[in-house]
Amino acid sequence: MTKIEPIWTPIVQQQVCRLLMDVMSRPGRIENMAEISCGTSAERAVLATLLDAEVSLCDQHERLDSADWPLLQAQIALANKANYVLCEAANAVDFSPMLGTLSSPENSTTLLLVVDSLGTGEIELSVTGPGVNGNQVVRLSGLHKGWLEQRQQWVSLFPLGVDIILLDATRVMALPRTTNIEVITWGM
Repeated sequence: MTKIEPIWTPIVQQQVCRLLMDVMSRPGRIENMAEISCGTSAERAVLATLLDAEVSLCDQHERLDSADWPLLQAQIALANKANYVLCEAANAVDFSPMLGTLSSPENSTTLLLVVDSLGTGEIELSVTGPGVNGNQVVRLSGLHKGWLEQRQQWVSLFPLGVDIILLDATRVMALPRTTNIEVITWGM
């Protein structure tokens, strides 16, 4: 009998979905997924929850194992046409994602950026906007500065834009398009 990893089960995916809703509604809040991701990386748990046969994914930096693709069921797409784009955040931005349209802003890309660390690191950001009480200061490492510069352009025509989910090995944080980001420090 084939044993199915817990991240492919409805109970775990419901827990991950709830956690994702929490971080999307509270930008800058970092949540640890170690308990609910059942020993797998935060990125695999999030992908297992978000993807199905109705959406497309671009694995921009070939992070996924080939055995995961059939379970994810997502259609493979180029970065400029994908609903979701998985990237190593330390690399520079080298594509333009879908930003939606005025009549359908939801037809935009969600970026899944894998960083070295959330909660610690040489990058310090101030996050304000809907869902943030005052401002939230977050620290991280492993994010190329170009992502924030491009994001500013992508969200400048709100409601068009992209939503970003940042992931490290066990933690997750979200930066919806409505969030304002100010760089406090950018490392050495």
